[in-house]
Order: sequence, then structure tokens, then C-alpha cells
Amino acid sequence: MKKFKFILSLILIIFLNIGFSIAQEEIEEFIEEEVEGLELIQNGNFNELIPWEIILINIKETNYYEAQIYVDYFMWVRKNSEADGGFVGIKQSLGNFDLRDKKSLKLSFDILISFQELDSDGWAGGEYPAQVILIFENENNEEYVYKKCFILKGSTINYPENNVTEIESGDFYHFEADLIEEDIYNNIVSHPYLKEIIIGGSGWDFVGAVDNVSLIVK
Repeated sequence: MKKFKFILSLILIIFLNIGFSIAQEEIEEFIEEEVEGLELIQNGNFNELIPWEIILINIKETNYYEAQIYVDYFMWVRKNSEADGGFVGIKQSLGNFDLRDKKSLKLSFDILISFQELDSDGWAGGEYPAQVILIFENENNEEYVYKKCFILKGSTINYPENNVTEIESGDFYHFEADLIEEDIYNNIVSHPYLKEIIIGGSGWDFVGAVDNVSLIVK
């Protein structure tokens, strides 16, 4: 009888240890997910275009444009602009993601400018051959627009308030920032719903590209 009780106790201890190990693994996986955060961008490596949507603004029949995937990055091209501004790019809906209890919003991407016709950031508030835009909303559907704009080195910058960075031609430039730690924090707090991301170029003639787009929230 004592031997039976001993065996029963041993089996119970084994099952308890197994259960504890499983629970510990689940907790570790949960903690790991919390540390890594949630990726909001779908297909930021551009294996295909879905769910991105192409945006064309002021593209006329006489203009030449491209907006498509090359190998594993997205490229936009505008030529024959006839000294008239326009936009070529893509956007992705982020479903008014709620940021109210979030502590981090890390944006990162690799971006490139191969060519720009303008020797400055143009007119009408700024025109950039490569730019990334995030649109935030509040409860009243009022928008706050965050821009990160890029232009070739040596260009005249008329609108420094557009968060402009000069980069070399033909090389991918890596950008990374936690937006909640930036000086736009109060704007995000007052517009806590993340509506969409827009990427592309504007101006006269230009060629740009983007890859490895990521937006991780914690």
C-alpha cells in the first residue's frame, strides 16, 4: 500500500512539473511578444503589392510614371512632368489603430533617391522625391500629419519644418525613430488613432524607392 502511495505521489509530482513547465513556456512566449511589440505594417518587404494601394496625384496623359515592385522593393518614377508638380506612391490603411495606452511607436525603413529634377524642395509647402507620411486622427476626425521627407544632398531647403533629411543619390538610407519619444508626442496624444501610412515622391521628375518598412507598437 505504501509503495502504491509512493508511486501515485511520484506521478502527481511529474504531472505538476510538466504543467508548470508548460505554463512557464506560455508566460515566456507572452513576455517575448510584449517585448518585441506588434507590427502594424503588412508586407513591408514588398514580396507583393497587396495590401498597399497605388496613389497618383496630378499625373497627366503626357506624363510618364511607374509604381511597382522591383525584385523585393517598391520603386516610383515620374518623368515628362513639364514643370508641373505631381505625386506617385502607395498607401496602406492602419485601421485607426488605438495608441492611447501605448508606450512606443517605432518607425523604420530604407529609402532611396536616384534622381530629382528640382534643385530645391519646390513650392506649395514642399515637394520631395521621397517621403513617408503617417496620418493620425482624433475622436472628431481631425487629422495630424507626420512627415519624414528626403531630398538629395546640396538641395536648397525652403521648408525645414517638413522634417527634411538630405541623402546621397543612389544609396538606400536607413531611417529609424520612436515617434512617441520625439517632439511630436503631444500631437500623437491629442490624435491617438493611427489612420494610414503614405510613401512616395512629389515634385517634377523624380525616381525613388523604399524597402523594409516597419511600424512596431508596444
